[in-house]
Amino acid sequence: MTQEPKKYTKQAKIRVKGVVQGVGFRPFVFKHATDLKLKGYVKNLGAEVDVVAQGEESNIKTLIELLKEGPPISRIDKISVKWLKPSRFESFEIAESGRGEFGFTSPDVAICDECLRDLRKSTRYKDYWATSCVNCGPRFTVTHELPYDRDSTSMIEFPMCPECEKEYSNPIDRRHHAQTIACQQCGPNLALVTGDSKSIEEPIKRAGELLLEGYILAIKGIGGFHLSCIFDSADELKQRLGRAKQPLAIMAPNLAWVEHNVELNEVEREFLTSNKRPIIVLNKKIEGTFNEISNLHNIGVMLPYSGLHYLLFDIVDQPIIMTSANVPGEPMIIENGDALSNLKDKADYFLIHDRRIANRCDDSVMRILDEPAFIRMSRGFAPTSISVDVAYEKNILALGAEMNSTVTTYKDGRCYISQHVGNINKPKTFDYLKQSVYGLINMSGVKVSLIAHDYHPTLRSTFLAAELGETYPVQHHHAHIASLIGEGAPKDIIGIAIDGVGYGYDGTIWGGEIFNPDLERVGGLMPVYMPGGDLATTYPIRMIAGMLFDICDDRELGSTLTSLGLSDIESAVILNQIERSVNVTTTSSTGRVLDAVSAALGICRKRTYDGEPAMTLEGVAHYGHPQVKLPIDISIHQGRLVLDTRVILDAVLNAKNKGVSVKNIAASAQDTLAQGLATISVDAAEYAGIRNIGLSGGVAYNKAIVSKIEKICTDNNLELFTNTKVPRGDGGISFGQAVLAAMVKSGEYEFRALKSSIDAFSSSS
Repeated sequence: MTQEPKKYTKQAKIRVKGVVQGVGFRPFVFKHATDLKLKGYVKNLGAEVDVVAQGEESNIKTLIELLKEGPPISRIDKISVKWLKPSRFESFEIAESGRGEFGFTSPDVAICDECLRDLRKSTRYKDYWATSCVNCGPRFTVTHELPYDRDSTSMIEFPMCPECEKEYSNPIDRRHHAQTIACQQCGPNLALVTGDSKSIEEPIKRAGELLLEGYILAIKGIGGFHLSCIFDSADELKQRLGRAKQPLAIMAPNLAWVEHNVELNEVEREFLTSNKRPIIVLNKKIEGTFNEISNLHNIGVMLPYSGLHYLLFDIVDQPIIMTSANVPGEPMIIENGDALSNLKDKADYFLIHDRRIANRCDDSVMRILDEPAFIRMSRGFAPTSISVDVAYEKNILALGAEMNSTVTTYKDGRCYISQHVGNINKPKTFDYLKQSVYGLINMSGVKVSLIAHDYHPTLRSTFLAAELGETYPVQHHHAHIASLIGEGAPKDIIGIAIDGVGYGYDGTIWGGEIFNPDLERVGGLMPVYMPGGDLATTYPIRMIAGMLFDICDDRELGSTLTSLGLSDIESAVILNQIERSVNVTTTSSTGRVLDAVSAALGICRKRTYDGEPAMTLEGVAHYGHPQVKLPIDISIHQGRLVLDTRVILDAVLNAKNKGVSVKNIAASAQDTLAQGLATISVDAAEYAGIRNIGLSGGVAYNKAIVSKIEKICTDNNLELFTNTKVPRGDGGISFGQAVLAAMVKSGEYEFRALKSSIDAFSSSS
């Protein structure tokens, strides 16, 4: 029988927005509301939750304060409260989900300590690889639509047994409304099979033993397949993958191993052990160790994040290599059949399960620099949303860059950012981009009116944009700077964009640019020849020829090139190519300068994976000291201040020929480059009368360069802003595109550099 509301009774309708899907929000509200003797309901509406709470006013206010905190893996963006007249409620309940403003479910998180204890001790969950609760486990990777209910996930294929149903329905149980609840009796199954699909008993035990015996396994995880082996089999794995030099990420058995073998500060420890469990790039304690994994000065390390991982480490008493099972640049494999057919030459055995992966999701990769920096933002952190200080009435879709692409949508002052997609120049990854576009639109509830895309007229994403609707081209480096503004950096900022490649308004390749607050290019690196175009990125000795062509005579330059390994014929062909301007562009790329220094010092003369020459240069420089004096020659070129990198490279070669330590030259080259860029930026800031410097782009992962720029900014009482919410590299481009498009189209901001450039794009297209 319903009760009449008492006079002292109050009622509040509370709407909570944020990451409230897949985080146990409804059970959290239910528990606290019933503890506070409140009546009413909690209802899931997608990106928001409605709570109607009735009872004593003080208790309602206590509930509101608790809602501001939310359960452990939630994120509360906004709470609104409307006080209403009391009505009739018998109790507090979890109401059936409705459809409201849609957003995201929570990213996947690591198994919690309580579930890990269940894995070890509980009779129901002991040794069950897919153990999870309302506070942990897969979320995004099992969700195909919102609201986040079991029938909207791949767990719908596993009806709950009576025991799981009992826990799921029990308001005081940790698994109350845990949509991924499962056990040995009713949950997903694990199997170990050979390449011809023959099953092997005791899958986890035998998988661990096979790893110890030196075999390579394809292991299906939460968001896709990994190829795994112990260190002794690393060379074999690299040979099978065709990645003889590319570093591999590892999963350490525990924190003690990490502390013993690599350098670890408190911030790195915090991220490494968090429930996000990213790969953290950590410096080796001893030079030359673990070279079978990484020939750099650092190594990518993560800790176990699923029950399956912990059970494997019960058998394997050492680190396990865990590298994404995919062709470089292509999407991670997620289907059992695809793995068996496409990895048969890579893996000896397959540890698989039958839970469908609704959304693939690579491991996130981070490096702690001046601030924590995403190299790849994915599992544990994406998809995500960021509030931006710009109001535009239309909705925007941004398609990102060519390399390390992501997708972003904008709606009502908030950007929704996808997980890592990859290199869209690869057909399979381009298909994945299109899937991500429609998946993001579906989840974020954004009906797109404007498509932002890269300024390059021939990228696949440029053509896709034209198919989807009204387009807005955004220059690559402008997007880098806009990503900083979107994260909250001041709009009156001098922006430094340093990376490998971005199509410039003049048709050349940019990559070492300094912009004023109007996004006008006021400084940067001296443009140099890039003979052979993309061929110069694979063979950076070509960049040496291009950089020195105008400051050395042909005989001297030819002698230099042959001393570095080219034949007389090869050298003559390249120099003739530059002389005749055949397939030669110009570039101001910071990445290409670092590549040239790396080749000149004999560190890396052929790129076998993305960023290799510059990364190996940084690795060598890490053990050197920037004590070699190299020239900083800054002059006016085409109306802007430029650093002449040609004379730096020439001095690098001279120092090497004199027998100076290669480690010290490498450190000095990075230091000189950073000092030159910072000096121009300080001058630009003083001229504009502002105190803010922004730094973004792929080279902003180089710790020595970032540290030098930060020091010079600090010495000149300037504040340096870097990306912390999205990647500094191309993974942050889609976010920057969306932000800049919204800023310009809203009419709030006018960037004088943009109108003529967009007109030029239209003409070139």
